[in-house]
Amino acid sequence: MFFSLNKKFLFTIFAFFLLSASIFLIIFDGTIGKKIRSEHINLTSRNQYVIELLNENIALRKKINNLQPENTKQLSESLTQKQQELTTERKLNEELNQNYNENYATLSESLRIISFGASLTLISLIIFWFLLRRWVLAPIDKLTELSAAVANGNFTNRLKAQSSRFTDEFDTLYHTINFMLDNIENNINQIKENEIFLQNLIDTLPDAVRVIDENHNIILYNKAYTEHIQKKYFYKSVKCYKAYDNETDCPCSSSQYVCPLKELKKASSAKNIKLIHSVNEHPLSINSARISIKGTTGIVESFRDLSENVNYSHQQKISSLGFLATSLAHEIKNNLGAINLILEGILQKYYQEENNTSSEKKYLEMISSQIKECIKVPERLLKLSRTAEQTTSSFNIAANITDTLSLLDYEIKRQGIALVKSFSNTKETLYGNETDFKMIILNLVQNAINAMPEGGTLEVKTNTNKDKIIVEIKDTGIGISETALKHIFEPFYSATANNQKKGTGLGLAIVKDLTLKFNGKISVNSKENTGTCFQIAFPRQKTQKMLVK
Repeated sequence: MFFSLNKKFLFTIFAFFLLSASIFLIIFDGTIGKKIRSEHINLTSRNQYVIELLNENIALRKKINNLQPENTKQLSESLTQKQQELTTERKLNEELNQNYNENYATLSESLRIISFGASLTLISLIIFWFLLRRWVLAPIDKLTELSAAVANGNFTNRLKAQSSRFTDEFDTLYHTINFMLDNIENNINQIKENEIFLQNLIDTLPDAVRVIDENHNIILYNKAYTEHIQKKYFYKSVKCYKAYDNETDCPCSSSQYVCPLKELKKASSAKNIKLIHSVNEHPLSINSARISIKGTTGIVESFRDLSENVNYSHQQKISSLGFLATSLAHEIKNNLGAINLILEGILQKYYQEENNTSSEKKYLEMISSQIKECIKVPERLLKLSRTAEQTTSSFNIAANITDTLSLLDYEIKRQGIALVKSFSNTKETLYGNETDFKMIILNLVQNAINAMPEGGTLEVKTNTNKDKIIVEIKDTGIGISETALKHIFEPFYSATANNQKKGTGLGLAIVKDLTLKFNGKISVNSKENTGTCFQIAFPRQKTQKMLVK
């Protein structure tokens, strides 16, 4: 229970006054009071003896009056003796009464002196308490109020000295505390400025950054993390593992994600670790480094959304393809066009007759027809590389698949691959960017061709149901291992087997990103040395919702 110093001093002074008064009364009663009571008892006894003598004197007088003359002389002598004793006792009683009155008067005077002394003592104690409160308790109250304000984080209050001429220890303490608070406030302001500078510094970083302590608490993050990573892919949480799964209470319990903090604790010599996590079907590159936080081990993580890199690589690929198509259009189309004009000139000059069925005319017409088909190749490449305007429209699925396969017809035949096409509905349309759809088919077919270096069968077919259009691309190639199957859609992941060529690791990542733009879903089934089947499910045009980037 809190009991203020003010009350303590007040009650102490009051108790001290009562105790002093009690002791003084006990001593006074044991000395002067006892003597007065003894004299009072003696005086009372004397008065009683005098009364008895008076009574005896009265009785003797009555006897004298009633006796005979011969007995009067003897009684008179007794009466005279009694009167002498009575006179003596009266004088003694008068002296005792005088002494008693004097003692009583002295006692009364003593009591008045004691009362006056007690009053002076009480006034002195009150003045002492007032000065004590002013010089000691009031400064302590100020110190208490200031300490409470400091405890609540308010460092702006200061203590003011009571007098500028006469100073004491409390004034010196005030100045010391004020100086200390000035230093603390300056240090806190400097720390806040450093924190603001540090926060602004990490906010300017293009990559998302967060700092995690040894207890998996996110203690610092930048603007890119909250606006681009947390807002799109993570849950808002203090714990890092809850950012991936808000329902879990165990750090990185899921085998789906590797915990950088655990890995760096295991490998004490490692300073950083690089990972790629697929969150909500988006690849995130995570670069984690060890950091010391108040003597404990923590990590700082930087995130980069690889979807942008995939899109950038896709645009680079399309740009390169566009440059190649433009070059082919100028180099091949013009040359082939010139050759075709020469052939048409020969046919018009030497083979004008319609009934001419010579083998020369037949071969020349075949050459002209093949040249015209060759001219269409760069035209298809030009059409495939038109990404300057990302327009969306309805397009025929079967026609675009056929058009894309024609670009790879030579390579398919060169490697001895049998092509099987099956379209459930040749009039089925899809809404979106036509070039993106062709790039999906082109990448998957190229992967299938690379997976069958010694020939095989390539099946491209479409199926439809109530809500979806399903495109399947199946090969009988070398297949994909179970380990690699988990990572094939991650950017820059590239697995090779046998004499399969090593790629950039972006083809399937681009395919997945483009599929998401159609609000579609891609899946894969594969078995080593048996083959692979990619299946893409697009929503039909009547239910489709495009994701336009």
